[in-house]
Amino acid sequence: MAAAALVAVFAPGPAWAQVPPADDSTAVRASTADSLWRIALDPVVVTATKTEQQLEDVSVPTNVVTRRQIEAQGALRLTDVLRTQPGLQLQSDHGTGLQMQGLSSEYVLVLVDGQPVIGRTAGTLDLDRLAMGSVERVEIVRGPSSSLYGSEALAGVVNIITQDAREPLSGQGRLRYGTHGTTDVSGRVATQRDAWHGHLFASRYASGGYDLSPGTTTPTVPEFGTYVARGQLGIEATERVGLSLRGRLSTQLQNSRVAVSGRQQTFDDEEERRDWSLTPSVTVRPSAGMRWETRLHLTSYHTESRLTGRADGTPLTDSRFDQHYGKAETELTAVVSEAHLLTGGAGFIRETVDADRVTGERTGGFAFLQDEWQVASWLTLTPSARLDAHSDYPTRLSPKLAALLRPTETLRVRASIGSGYKAPAFRQLHLDYTNPQVGYSVFGASGVREGLRGLEQQGRIQTVLREPETLGEPLEPERSVAYNIGVTLDPSARWTVSVNAFHNEVSNLIDTQPVAQKTNGQQVFTYFNRQDVFTRGVELQTQLHPLDGWTVAGSYTFLEAKSRNVLAALNDGEIFRRTDSGRDVPVSPSEYGGLSGRSRHQATLRTTYHADRPDLTVSVEGRYRGRYGLGDRNGNGIVDVDAEYAPGYTLWDLTITKPVFETHALQAGVENLTDYTDARNVPFLSGRRWFVGLRLQF
Repeated sequence: MAAAALVAVFAPGPAWAQVPPADDSTAVRASTADSLWRIALDPVVVTATKTEQQLEDVSVPTNVVTRRQIEAQGALRLTDVLRTQPGLQLQSDHGTGLQMQGLSSEYVLVLVDGQPVIGRTAGTLDLDRLAMGSVERVEIVRGPSSSLYGSEALAGVVNIITQDAREPLSGQGRLRYGTHGTTDVSGRVATQRDAWHGHLFASRYASGGYDLSPGTTTPTVPEFGTYVARGQLGIEATERVGLSLRGRLSTQLQNSRVAVSGRQQTFDDEEERRDWSLTPSVTVRPSAGMRWETRLHLTSYHTESRLTGRADGTPLTDSRFDQHYGKAETELTAVVSEAHLLTGGAGFIRETVDADRVTGERTGGFAFLQDEWQVASWLTLTPSARLDAHSDYPTRLSPKLAALLRPTETLRVRASIGSGYKAPAFRQLHLDYTNPQVGYSVFGASGVREGLRGLEQQGRIQTVLREPETLGEPLEPERSVAYNIGVTLDPSARWTVSVNAFHNEVSNLIDTQPVAQKTNGQQVFTYFNRQDVFTRGVELQTQLHPLDGWTVAGSYTFLEAKSRNVLAALNDGEIFRRTDSGRDVPVSPSEYGGLSGRSRHQATLRTTYHADRPDLTVSVEGRYRGRYGLGDRNGNGIVDVDAEYAPGYTLWDLTITKPVFETHALQAGVENLTDYTDARNVPFLSGRRWFVGLRLQF
């Protein structure tokens, strides 16, 4: 690599001094005279390869949401940012999760500044936990990324990159009020003086909640208040050594009323959630072409939930959940020749869960290696592989090969093949839970025999559906092999269009199955490696600047997600449906709707207009979701009739931003302009919502 390019990637000085602010402009390409490598220019991404690259030079499907876009749409939480991104779909299940390439939330790894966020409920990481204040950009990598990130990256990665300090003193504040008494108050201050740099962000986000079904006791979304604080402090101790400390703290309190089956009175449901993380790191640049970083990431997630009788104050349940995660790792990036940039690392992970219904511990180590090989000016190959060895499952090797071809200045072709894996979750291994309101029970695979035996001794089992000796087999990690191929074309300086096709084969999918019937009519469940599934589809994206000040971006996604086990049974004529006349007829493969919760058709449209006179920014966003399966209703175990689908819908949002003076901006907006609601299927849509806000900076 030539000296000029090395300065851009490895030069002494903090990372914030090397990367210009990201915006919506197309990256300008710059090549050095004596090297195949390019200077990293705006916009820069790091998630796809763990090294700084121009977005146009990344070899896997990647999208970036910049700070300018986040502010233009008035986004407060990560949910707001991702809801209009191509190929992504929000899911409401124990919080708001994310579906990517047809795979659900538990297969998507979420990072903040490259470090994992923990605390999932039934596999869902609630995206509303993550505030967008002080965020520089959000990077979205589609497809298996286990070759760099290990478990949970089977479907892809979402990485939130926070802002760094770039001025001696700067700050920003925001006030916002909206429907349902929703308020957001936040502030940020940052400084960079001599060798020191740092920033601090704090916010309070609260809502009075809402109820889409007034006839029920429990509100759709309860009243809550969320507090977030995060910051960073860094120093360039010498020209080649930098120290950094990042921290994050978040708490949430919520209150609601619930009804409990078999109880006459209603109960107060009080829930508290707290999570924190701390990440010290040391960066050493031994030479112009080498960077070595060692970091320790400690994070904890805690919840408490209490049900108390409203009439007599009698406590019904008092549950807690504690998860702790620690990771020590070292990572080296080095230029070994003009055409090879190597990145390698190793580390150790320890994770524990201690709760009323699940307890366990997991330890293990990992090592990975990646080579960004610039074969020629028009071809880059990126092979990578990661080895994971953990206490709860066999050692796993996850390889991947990606290629980027640039036959012309306006055409880029991306292709990749790689594997991903998802380790069994603690709940799937060690859960011991009986729902106090409904009465069903769920046991992890490691404890289902003992749990079932205990219920039998208590006289609570009516029928055993599986013999005990067939239960409790060790769960295997879920595995995938994925193929991606895409083409990006720039017909002109104002127009970009891209198309990406993907195919994921997932095996050993972990699923719940009933193993016994209880005397109360409810069932006992446990986990099995049961299914092989595939997801495949096409993503089409385009961005156009028709006139100065105008940006129009649109996308369309076609998705097919089905179980190979079900298709085999359908082809063998083993699945039937009862007609209105009472006859049982075989279901054809074409009638099979695939995995529930997946829409075959999805589209987004975003247009932003900025006028200089008057100084005004208008953002309009639309998203369409086609109909999707809800689950089996006619008893044959699959989605195959119209009554088993939720209807499709279209949503529109409008945001207007008006600068006032040089340091203030007023913002107003309306979400869900058409006032669409579906309390049963889309509870996170409360109807038309408006907001007004003030943003100031210095």
